[in-house]
Amino acid sequence: MDSPKAYLKKYWGYDTFRSKQEAIIGRVLENKDTVALLPTGGGKSVCYQLPAIMSEGCTLVISPLIALMQDQVEQMNTKGIKSMMLTNTQALGIQLDNCLYGNFKLLYCSPEKALSTEFKLRIKDLKINRIAVDEAHCISEWGNDFRPAFKQIKNLRTLLPEIPVLAVTATATPKVLDDIISSLELEETCLFQESFVRSNISINTLFTEDKFGTLIKLLSKNNKSGIVYCGSRKMTEQVAKILQHNQVSSAFFHGGRTASERKELLYDWLTEKTKIMVATNAFGMGVDKSEVATIIHLNLPSSIENYFQEVGRAGRNGAPAKTFLLLQQNDKNRIRDQFLGSLPDKEFIRLCYKNLCNYLNIAYGEGNELISNFSLSAFCKTYDLNPKKALTTLSYIEQEGVFNLIQYNKQRATVKFLLNQNQILDLLKDQSETSKVIQAIIRNHHDVYTSSFELDLERIVRANQVSFKTVIQALEQWHKEGNLILDYAQTDIQIQWLVPREDQYTFAPLLKRLEQHHQVKKEKIEAMITFAFSTDRCKQKQILSYFGEHTSNKCGQCNALECLPKKQVKAAQIQIKNRIVEELQNGAMSLKELDQSIADYTTFEIGETIRMQLNSKELLLTDTNKLKLNI
Repeated sequence: MDSPKAYLKKYWGYDTFRSKQEAIIGRVLENKDTVALLPTGGGKSVCYQLPAIMSEGCTLVISPLIALMQDQVEQMNTKGIKSMMLTNTQALGIQLDNCLYGNFKLLYCSPEKALSTEFKLRIKDLKINRIAVDEAHCISEWGNDFRPAFKQIKNLRTLLPEIPVLAVTATATPKVLDDIISSLELEETCLFQESFVRSNISINTLFTEDKFGTLIKLLSKNNKSGIVYCGSRKMTEQVAKILQHNQVSSAFFHGGRTASERKELLYDWLTEKTKIMVATNAFGMGVDKSEVATIIHLNLPSSIENYFQEVGRAGRNGAPAKTFLLLQQNDKNRIRDQFLGSLPDKEFIRLCYKNLCNYLNIAYGEGNELISNFSLSAFCKTYDLNPKKALTTLSYIEQEGVFNLIQYNKQRATVKFLLNQNQILDLLKDQSETSKVIQAIIRNHHDVYTSSFELDLERIVRANQVSFKTVIQALEQWHKEGNLILDYAQTDIQIQWLVPREDQYTFAPLLKRLEQHHQVKKEKIEAMITFAFSTDRCKQKQILSYFGEHTSNKCGQCNALECLPKKQVKAAQIQIKNRIVEELQNGAMSLKELDQSIADYTTFEIGETIRMQLNSKELLLTDTNKLKLNI
């Protein structure tokens, strides 16, 4: 079996490649430098995974995303393709020995790990056949997620001069593409660029005074899979409850949910048990689901790159899909406040980093390879820091390669019983909710009566079908009654330190780039605002132009005026106008009430028709801001 298609069929189950994949794989197998720009869902990872199986030795995959690397390693090993990832949980030397003698086909690591002294000393022994740089746009200071360590990947080529490089990304402007090629010093490279056109996806922006009402309207008759993106964890929970109350099958997903919860939620969504996933923007990365038919954004994303990646998760099976970006006039100020108002200055960064090191007891010269867990809210409370600004600062320091920042939810509880076995069993006879929790803890742990022990909270919750809140409340009650000692802590951030603490060395280049970082951020925010609030120009054409792909063809399916035939617009307006008059025959109504009663048209279409009727005095506003007929 020496045909790429045969390997594709055996390991991925597909008979044919997607556009450009076969040509990219063919060039990679010829050991030539290659750049692949394939939009979200274009199958970028297969372009280095499949050649890795067909080649002697091991392919080194450099990526900035820990979660994505973990997912790919798990997927590859499930397929029977030996893969591993370099982590901070085990000595690097031991991991490299495992790679050397374990016949691994794929070795994943962060750019910082690949550039470490020990790795570079051992790299010639690892039988590396090629280097794949994933998320290659991180190499450019003009990219969406610039990471300085990516600039140094070229140094590996001096150690392995004969080894070819494959750079892959989903979103890159022409300027970023030039940076990728020059920074990696790709020789006689060939660029494979898939068009950014997604002809099966309708990209729409809807102006509405009631986002939740419009959301319910869009999803109430929906029986297909979808994603609703929100700007905060709190909002995902709120929106999911609203949808469930309106009989829309939904659940919420964010980094604050436990690992077992996230796994179960993802499974339910992938198997169509849950139709709509309400999530923060981290959801969907690395998730292979082709039947997503609807994607809705309740908040403006921070860049067109992020937005295009997120809407690109719809319609991967080629079937028609619709995406909606819900807008209000105040969203312009909200996005500027959210992403620009929290940008830290040099002094805040210095202060935040110093406080973090003190909080986690990181001394000068220490920290490399260390893993620290902590609560962001507790940290900010200790030093009186703005949480949003502190998180933005930590994210920026992460981009600079000082540490990896993983947002997750981890609840840790250590217990020591103060009573003997007979006394405890006597208290448990009442069969109360608290007693049932304590019984579950005793069943799931050994030697509970002799010394303190750490609870496996997830196991207790999963096995006994109770909530975390119920378990903690039971433990706190017994602690209060003097039956046990409880040491409980909740962490929502894990930091994996990549370099030792050297304040001056660490921050000199970081602070020098700060001004440019802020400028790039501002430009991307303004580009997103311009895109979102433009009602005339075809949405697909706007995105194509942003990524340097110019065309005179309009998509013909978005709700921009350019894509709506004038006859169709006029006919629709007449029908909506008649419906509005019909509804108002029985008395005045608010815009929200009219919007909900006229289910066949979008909030934007209804609003525009009402605006014209108000201008022509066909409709009037009452003192209570309701609409009535002018008769």
